[in-house]
Amino acid sequence: MPFFLPMRGPLRDLDGSMVVSIYALSRDPLILYTTIGGGRPLATVAAIGRRLADQPATFLLMPNWTLERPAAVDRMGRDLAWYRERFPLHELIFLCNTEEERRLVTAVGGTAIFSNHNLMVSEDVFRPLPDEPILFDAVYNGRISRSKRHYLALDIERLVHIAFSIGELPPDGARAFVRRLQAQSPLHSIANPIVDGMTAHLTAPEINRVYNQAAVGLCLSAVEGAMYSSMEYLLAGLPIVSTPSLGGRDVFFDPDYCMIVEPEPAAIRRAVERLRDRAIPREEIRGRTLERVRTGRLELMAYLSALKRRLGSSDPPFSQWPFPGTGALLRRATLREHAREIAQADS
Repeated sequence: MPFFLPMRGPLRDLDGSMVVSIYALSRDPLILYTTIGGGRPLATVAAIGRRLADQPATFLLMPNWTLERPAAVDRMGRDLAWYRERFPLHELIFLCNTEEERRLVTAVGGTAIFSNHNLMVSEDVFRPLPDEPILFDAVYNGRISRSKRHYLALDIERLVHIAFSIGELPPDGARAFVRRLQAQSPLHSIANPIVDGMTAHLTAPEINRVYNQAAVGLCLSAVEGAMYSSMEYLLAGLPIVSTPSLGGRDVFFDPDYCMIVEPEPAAIRRAVERLRDRAIPREEIRGRTLERVRTGRLELMAYLSALKRRLGSSDPPFSQWPFPGTGALLRRATLREHAREIAQADS
């Protein structure tokens, strides 16, 4: 059975079958980028660390859910102390999506910098497609979850959903969710193919094509992570209508083309219509977004270059962005497989 950070007592044994997502930024020194989340954000880190306990390793930790939860961060501070005692060769660095996250993590003894994970979204995949006709007033890329508050978009006249399940609802509940979306209006659409009552996967280029068929992108949850799709919208040149939120999706917003309005269907519809009618050039939105992205990437590259020097590397500083796009960034595999690959690279 996979182990987790214990509430008390020793770490339970692990058979290596836990599946985690990791990207090896550097092999020498060993620097691993991985996601954290859930009620005990360091649970998967502890699982990885156990497999690498006898070698120096630095972990770059990307929160995929907001850490602006003081009670959870206080508990994480205790978990950090637990981790450091058991894995003294490891260093944990949090790449926080907001300055408030960075402040909270630092206050409980963590090492943290502000570096929003939407920097990882690929501008090569998500981009304007000038020949694509605009068929919808808005697009909402949101998983099948009550937290995504799809109902806030239902007053929009022409709406397209990109919907997918990660298992938050049981299969019957997810199918009922899809049926409700389908029944709302003949002018609403689900872009995903429907297979056995459920939405099937779309590739990143297919998602970008749907974005380009809409005038505005929607962000409707109250709390989540930094929301990759918010950056995907901007890189595709879409203005955004958002509700107030925690998680950091607004870091790259610009008031010239991003409106944050109250979580009410009528307010969402009015904001969509306003941005739709302004018809802001897509290349302008993309270009201004990329300026902000480049600044954030240069700051992170400088930090990582200094980190490698501190860890004893003689490599030159990073001269280009060292991360692949979101689709290829994190490889999902078992702990056993990741540990074997790292050992083979070291041999």
